[in-house]
Amino acid sequence: MRKQLVYRGLSSLAVVAAGLLAWNTQAAAGIIWVDPDNYNLGDAITPPFVTLQALQGATSQVPPSTSTVYALADDKGHYPSSMHFFGWKTKSVNVVYDKPAWRQKWVVLKAEFESAVSFVSMDFYRNDFSGGPLDDEWGFLTAFNSWGVPIATVPVGIAVNQELSTATISLTSPDIKYVMASGMYNPSGGVDDDVLLTRLGYSVETAPEPLSLVGLASGGGALAVWMGLRRRGARRKVTHAA
Repeated sequence: MRKQLVYRGLSSLAVVAAGLLAWNTQAAAGIIWVDPDNYNLGDAITPPFVTLQALQGATSQVPPSTSTVYALADDKGHYPSSMHFFGWKTKSVNVVYDKPAWRQKWVVLKAEFESAVSFVSMDFYRNDFSGGPLDDEWGFLTAFNSWGVPIATVPVGIAVNQELSTATISLTSPDIKYVMASGMYNPSGGVDDDVLLTRLGYSVETAPEPLSLVGLASGGGALAVWMGLRRRGARRKVTHAA
């Protein structure tokens, strides 16, 4: 009887251990999310394994006052204040302003991973609801390798009847060291696009299984393509071998 109890106990432990191993394997294989909604309004977003930075864009017209990225709400009232986006700050005459919108003319969002990844995703939200002949917003998501060479770019179009568009880049190997994202800049003097950015996802897998999503527990030349990609496309996925 004692041997049976010991055997059953060991069997139960083996089942538990196998379950934990399976869960950990699934977590490792899933997408890690960096979601501003998991941070209090105004908090700096400093997750583990990835460094977020607000960097000066194509001009010095409205430079970020710090490279820190914050959890900010939409300042135009289109979305509820409980909904947070990646944001940045600028300073003018000793006054600091919160900026939830991203425009490549002014600023770009950089996300650099501790280890290179294969898959990156980011949500783009419309910031302009004024309509008119230029009623759709355009942004971009560009991936770079460890040498700073751009290896894939996704143009992100948000049509007039949309609020959200998701950009994903999936490579056949973990070659993405960092990504940059913002709204499109028109250097010829046309209308520039502002976008709101949120929910960065990344994984070492090329195409992570949708059931193996992992929430990140934390406090609270393709470069030329950035300006040249103006094709319509509300939701696109690029698969590009390095």
